[in-house]
Amino acid sequence: ISGEFINKFKSSIIYENKDFIVINKWNDIATQGGSKINISINEIIKFISDEYNLVHRLDKDTSGLLIISKNYKSSKIFGKMFKDQQIEKYYLAICQGIPKNLNSNLKLKIIDKKNPTKSSYSFTKYKVLIKKNKISIILFSPKTGKTHQLRIVSKRLGCPIVGDKKYNININNTKEKLKLNASRLKFNFKNKEYIFTSNLPIHFSNYLKNNQIKFNIKSFQDY
Repeated sequence: ISGEFINKFKSSIIYENKDFIVINKWNDIATQGGSKINISINEIIKFISDEYNLVHRLDKDTSGLLIISKNYKSSKIFGKMFKDQQIEKYYLAICQGIPKNLNSNLKLKIIDKKNPTKSSYSFTKYKVLIKKNKISIILFSPKTGKTHQLRIVSKRLGCPIVGDKKYNININNTKEKLKLNASRLKFNFKNKEYIFTSNLPIHFSNYLKNNQIKFNIKSFQDY
């Protein structure tokens, strides 16, 4: 692994203690390796230390907060916390169009990517924070973790995410990167509360600026 990737990873760290690291994952890097993937976050962390482990995942095109455990014990703790839904996850998305309901819970059946004959329900809470120029900034809180859940939900709401090459067929946005960011995490670890907020990527800020939309990530509140 080149020093360039190691340096990029180290500069993406927003918090670190003896048990875990929180990084601000950049777009265009997979969390885990695969047949068509050259480099992933998992490969970078394993190069740094065999002890490091992924405890959750983000799509390759999704930016934002990712937790990495630094030892076996914290891996087990985080694994259980994610399974028991003790970690609050919030995502920000810039969407094309405005949903009919500005604040709602959505239960949606999603077909299994690996087995099309299987399907299961996803649960997502959402709230429109800003709507202007037929664009909406939506705060999502997924209660389940299905593949592409928020991208599918956005499309179903009639406002697909800007830059989504799979679920948004608008040709005006083909050059845009996916405007989906894992923007806030809240959890208790070893009796201490942690709240992390991401730094939005430059392509987010530029898109909002080009559409005359003012938004400060630090000012948005949870539900």
